Amino acid sequence: MVAAFLWAAGAGAVALVLPLRAWSSSAFSVLVIVAGLAGACAALRLAVGPSLPAWSLNVDVGLGNLLVTVAAGAAVSRHVNLANLYLLVVLFSLLYLPLRAALGHLAGAGAAYAVLLGVGPRPAEPAVVAWLAVFGAAVVLGVVVLGLVSVLRVSAREDHLTGLANRRHWDERLGEELERARRSHAPLSVIVVDLDGFKMLNDTFGHPAGDRLLCDLASRWRTVVRNSGDLLARIGGDEFALLAPGTDETGSHRLARRLSETLPQGVRASIGTATWDRTENASDLLRRADRAMYHNKRRRRGDTPRPA
Repeated sequence: MVAAFLWAAGAGAVALVLPLRAWSSSAFSVLVIVAGLAGACAALRLAVGPSLPAWSLNVDVGLGNLLVTVAAGAAVSRHVNLANLYLLVVLFSLLYLPLRAALGHLAGAGAAYAVLLGVGPRPAEPAVVAWLAVFGAAVVLGVVVLGLVSVLRVSAREDHLTGLANRRHWDERLGEELERARRSHAPLSVIVVDLDGFKMLNDTFGHPAGDRLLCDLASRWRTVVRNSGDLLARIGGDEFALLAPGTDETGSHRLARRLSETLPQGVRASIGTATWDRTENASDLLRRADRAMYHNKRRRRGDTPRPA
């Protein structure tokens, strides 16, 4: 859908300049063809875009840069700077392509425009100034976009209170690790932790006390996480989960015991573990760990944590 919008925006930008100048017949024909091709690509993306592989976006960006170069060459004689459309393609590639691929397309676009300025019609300003005006802005735009995307990606994957992974990140990693375990035949375990009496703590001492306890627990449990790809996440209000790739049932019980041993004095938690049986999906694996946790919680019913 976004790629279709990119093509439609490009087609519209080129079409809008057609009635603004007295174009030569050749330049007018080139711009009409470019606008038509961009419109056709927009229609194609709308029709079959969801079924196309992700790598096909590289084709869109490469073809987009080519059409911008052609349109810029046709329009420069009338002092219409369609080369600014490179910025639209750069923005799209930085948002939706891997960084290395996006930088490759940016370099290709810069080289194409440099060749155009060297052998094509001369713009009103010196060629170097014309090139820097477009790709200097592209570099600045790239830095700003990458910074914003980095911040947004972190905020989208991180729990704002504890700094642990959030439920969205947890679900993504669980699916990835399940596929990896299926290919490698390695064990995979999930540990779910739920605080006992947390609602009563909030009601008695206030939400700030509950927040302090959650942050303290996150800090303590980070020491339990190993450097082998374990992921500790807050997946609910007072519910945490630890994803442990390469860990079998015995190892998961050992990790659960370490989580329990690091609880602050007076705080209780119910813990459940599940090791992948090599047939269940991600939801079933997590549900089995949840059931084990609730089984343990029923045994602890009536205990109330005190504020740390």
